[in-house]
Amino acid sequence: MRVKGLPEKDVLVKLQQARLRDLRYEDGKILCSMCTNPHPAAKQAHKMFLEANLGDAGLFPGSVQLEREAVASLAELLHAPEGGGGFIVSGGTEANLLALYAARNASKVASPEVVVPESAHFSFDKVCDLLRLKILKAKLDTSFRVDPASVEELINENTVAVVGNAGSAELGTVDPIDALSKIAVECGVPLHVDAAFGGLFVPFLKELGYTTPEFDFVLDGIQSITVDPHKMGMSTIPAGGILFRSSKTWECIKTATPYLTEPNQCTFVGTRPAASAAAAWAVFESLGREGFKKAVADCMDVTNYLYEGLEEAGFEVLLRPPMNIVAFRSADSKMLASKLRSRGWHVSYVPRLDCIRLVLMPHTTKKHAAEFLLYLGKLKAK
Repeated sequence: MRVKGLPEKDVLVKLQQARLRDLRYEDGKILCSMCTNPHPAAKQAHKMFLEANLGDAGLFPGSVQLEREAVASLAELLHAPEGGGGFIVSGGTEANLLALYAARNASKVASPEVVVPESAHFSFDKVCDLLRLKILKAKLDTSFRVDPASVEELINENTVAVVGNAGSAELGTVDPIDALSKIAVECGVPLHVDAAFGGLFVPFLKELGYTTPEFDFVLDGIQSITVDPHKMGMSTIPAGGILFRSSKTWECIKTATPYLTEPNQCTFVGTRPAASAAAAWAVFESLGREGFKKAVADCMDVTNYLYEGLEEAGFEVLLRPPMNIVAFRSADSKMLASKLRSRGWHVSYVPRLDCIRLVLMPHTTKKHAAEFLLYLGKLKAK
């Protein structure tokens, strides 16, 4: 730290210089991110609540109310029954952590295990290491969804939870959650659904006429769901979400906070930014179901355009996109991904599937997709 502080104008210049080095979503070349430009209402709300701390709730009752209303909006969308609830948290990783933390503590199993799909988000590896949970990975079927039979084979007396994807991070696939729910009920273990990406996307696909499987609390076996407002919710970062079927679920993860204005906390992060909850609330209120449905429709329009363009260009597309993610292969997918990135097109390479992954968020337009296809064609022709 410097001895004497800089003038404000010098600090701002340095900040601007740093920001100019960052990529910009609106340029259309970020094709690997599950985040996007926040909605204008989210930006305004975030600024208004910069000093508010949900970790000391008694000091900020207005902020607490906004969090409750944001959670209620998510709960209604995902058909949570009365008596449930949740929190706006730091992201999908914390949400998944809280779900498995609660499942582990409720079970009181000496050597706890968790069954997840091979396609589960990498956060589960971190979470299970932190919580000392043995992680078992179930096989996928030919459509890259988890095989329920493989899940069932891995469940035993030490299983404290089963996990399913509703919008996998790699391909956007939705696992057969209805089958997993039946297995969970029969085996007496909770089912957690990681819908960090799909939770604010898949429900609107159904309203647009797409065939989508059930994945939320209408299924009896589901005890918790992760859903992130800072992804397709177009909120500011960080804004994750965790929903529980019953408020009793989080009783076993309460931590006493004797010197604060509330007696306990149920989240992992102590000091929590109310700005994130306010931003999520602002987007929900500004867009409503109709606004979200339009955003999803626009994303799928670009996604299907890109999917068809890749097929016409002769690339191997792994599957018809179930959401706004397209994955394809070339003769050397890893090298192609590297070439694209070196030329400013920021795509993902997925080693496990040897494919290039494209995420078509609200900042990506059909014009951007057309430019990408044109550039891809030039690379292929060389």
